[in-house]
Order: sequence, then structure tokens, then C-alpha cells
Amino acid sequence: MTSQRTTTVGDEKILAATRDSVIRHGVRRTTANDIVERAGISRMTFYRRMGSVENAVLQTLTREFRAYAAAAEAASSTGNGREKLVQFAVESVRVFATSELLASIGERDPEFLIPYVTDRFGQSQQLILTRLEALIAAGLEDGSIEAAPATATSILLALQGVALSSKVLLRMGTFDDSVAELKKMLERYLTPSSNGGESNTGSGRTSP
Repeated sequence: MTSQRTTTVGDEKILAATRDSVIRHGVRRTTANDIVERAGISRMTFYRRMGSVENAVLQTLTREFRAYAAAAEAASSTGNGREKLVQFAVESVRVFATSELLASIGERDPEFLIPYVTDRFGQSQQLILTRLEALIAAGLEDGSIEAAPATATSILLALQGVALSSKVLLRMGTFDDSVAELKKMLERYLTPSSNGGESNTGSGRTSP
């Protein structure tokens, strides 16, 4: 999910067209012709701006993650550092569970996501990780969080697990319960211990 290009107004048309095509056809059946027809541009413009269909899909995913992360952040603007982080995490899972784009990829082309689950983080995941790190820093500053260097990554993996499983959880009727358990887990995990942090020496977890 990596893309380093700067997005322009013209790119937005291409990314919107790519999103529509992937939702309708999936990644493998999305073609440059379909995208350019939807966007009302030439193939030359498409390849000059995107380079390839795969890169267009990656940029579209990053665009989707950025918008949903902003929505989750807007819904988690009050409270101390821990409360904001937990709320951001919960809202992130909820909004990503509504993504038609992710649902289409997960259903039609799950192999497209596998490298970003088993091999590396893409830019889309890095957006969430960066926000988690900022919220953890704020929580350490106000004393509401106890954390270790790997805390942000561990939380991201927990969120990713629930978000990617949202379809089956919704089908089972347990999505809301799973999100509630995630919230409870994060609150307990992040709350500073009552012994002044003495038990954290071996684990590397720190609190002010």
C-alpha cells in the first residue's frame, strides 16, 4: 500500500474512477481502459500520472485510509491521551468496516492484501501507525498511558485483525461485541499500573 506521489486535483478524478472500478470489478479485472473512461481522460494522461493500474489502486487505498483516519480522529477529539487513543482505535475499526473498497478487495482479491499483512507495512498502514504514535506520546505526556517501543505496532496489528475480519463478524452478529472487547483490551493494556511502574522493568513498558 505504498505510494509517494503528490495528489493533484486531476489525480482525484483518476483515484475516484479507480475506486469505482475496483468496487465494481475487483483489482484483477480493473483495467486502464475502464479507469480512463470513468475519469474522462486519455490513457497517456493516466500512465503519466499513475504509472500503472496497480499504483493507481495503491494510491486509491491510501486516499481511502487518509479519509477514514481523519473521520476517526474527528470522533476522538476529547479526553486524555489514553481516552483519545482508544476512541480513535475503535472508530478506525468501525469506519474501515464500512469501506466498500476494502470489502471488494477482501472478497475478490484477498491476495492483494497479503503482503501488507505478512511482509511489510504500506503507506496506508503507516498513516494509522503515525497517528497511534502521536496519541501514545500525548498519553505518556499526561500520564494516562503506559507504553513500550512496540506498543503502537501492537495496537495497529490488533486493529487490523478486527477490521479485516469485520465481514465475518458482521455475518455472525458479533461485530459490535468484538469492538467492545477491543476497547476493553486497549483500555486495560494502556492504563498505567498502580505500583509506579516497578513491574514494567522487564517488559520495557514505561510510564511517567
